[in-house]
Amino acid sequence: MGEVLTAVVHAGEDWFRTRETKKEQRWQRRISTALYPLPEQELLSQYAEAFTNLARLFETLPCQKERPGDEALSRVVVQVRQDICARCKNEEQCWEADYFSCCQAWYELWLILQGEKEEPLEEMLGFCRKPEQVLKAVTSAYAQARQQLLMDNRLMEQRMAAGEQIRQTAELLKRAAKGLTGDSVLEQRLWRRLPGELKYLGLRLCGLRVFRSGQDRPEIYLSLQTVRDTRVSVKSIAELLSECCHQKLRPAWNCPAAIGHVSGNFHFVAETRYQMLCGISKVTKAGELVSGDSYSLLQKDTGTIVMSLADGMGSGLGACQESEKVIGLLEQFLEAGFPQETAVRMIHSCMLLQNTQERYSTIDLCMVDLYEGDCDFLKSGAAPTFLKYGEEIEVLQPAAMPPGILQQPDYARTHRKLAAGDVIIMMTDGVLEALPEEDRDRRMEEMLRCCATVNAKEYAQRLMERVYLLQKLRARDDMTILVGSLWEK
Repeated sequence: MGEVLTAVVHAGEDWFRTRETKKEQRWQRRISTALYPLPEQELLSQYAEAFTNLARLFETLPCQKERPGDEALSRVVVQVRQDICARCKNEEQCWEADYFSCCQAWYELWLILQGEKEEPLEEMLGFCRKPEQVLKAVTSAYAQARQQLLMDNRLMEQRMAAGEQIRQTAELLKRAAKGLTGDSVLEQRLWRRLPGELKYLGLRLCGLRVFRSGQDRPEIYLSLQTVRDTRVSVKSIAELLSECCHQKLRPAWNCPAAIGHVSGNFHFVAETRYQMLCGISKVTKAGELVSGDSYSLLQKDTGTIVMSLADGMGSGLGACQESEKVIGLLEQFLEAGFPQETAVRMIHSCMLLQNTQERYSTIDLCMVDLYEGDCDFLKSGAAPTFLKYGEEIEVLQPAAMPPGILQQPDYARTHRKLAAGDVIIMMTDGVLEALPEEDRDRRMEEMLRCCATVNAKEYAQRLMERVYLLQKLRARDDMTILVGSLWEK
């Protein structure tokens, strides 16, 4: 009897171990698609390498030239000799007996046309029997060569801009590949716990992926649906995930607010430490219907908020269209995950590739990390930015040209560490130009200290009122003030 009982016990233990083994295998099969490194990483890396090699082809293209070179001179000489010298009696004398003197005269004539020598053109043709005809032909040929040079340089600019876009795309793919880091331990833990917890809430778990950002913060993607024709708030799922991960999570900004009967995808990210409150105030130049200034406020699921200003050249509709175009491109690039420097480089390339109209727009960009309080400023031709730490005021005034003017992008970047209560004041140049020309920065600092409010919207409005009154309620230029205040949650 004892032997039979022992055999039954052993059989039960074997069955239990087999059951647990099969259960563990099922869990492993469920997370098999999320084993790390991910296949997407290798694929994106291959794409990045291909784009990098393609960009190198554009880097090998010849550089731009400031003036027509010796090859243009050779073409001009051949053309003039065929058209004029061939019908001249002194051709043999000039091109055979006095060949070296003739070549030297042609070279010096070319230098005069290029502005490298200031001698009269006629003196270079003292040996010639048809100086007027030759001079007219050379001048005309040089003008054509100059025009061709401008067209070649423009084409070269476009090719270099296209190469820069390809190179930045490669860099973005590399960053994306590095960012695809998974957490198999957390993913397995969630697979063990979530199905039962969600079933209690009337939900079915259809899919699960866990990623880790560069700052080691979890990002969780769930595919969920209700088992009955009901709706469940995603906030309750965020609370459940926070308990499982021992870290406070929230639904991403683009995440649906409720879960329905149809399966949907839901994105959850780590909660931020800080929040940014923003305020805006705008005044249009007197006599204009629209402002040439544009702005943008963008909050990303990566825990960053982006404040940006663009000031179109001049005023009116043309300046408005240019600044809106820049802000629109900036928003698209940043929402797609481009780093701010890459976004500005891409916009610079777009400005070079656009039509030849002499219209430009400045870029003033501020990106705040709401987890750590780190703040990055990037300026391309923009007005100064002011930082208010209590009663202390700091002026950020780096010098840089607007995008699309120089061949290479020109921007200045500054980093600052912010704390709760700090205020960022961004503005277009019309605001500062409204102040007396002498010591504008000091006058602006005094006005900033006088705005005794912690509300970002009120701060922007009060500051604009003070500036507007200085111009006797008639703005000489478009004015925009963008204020952001950082507060701990």
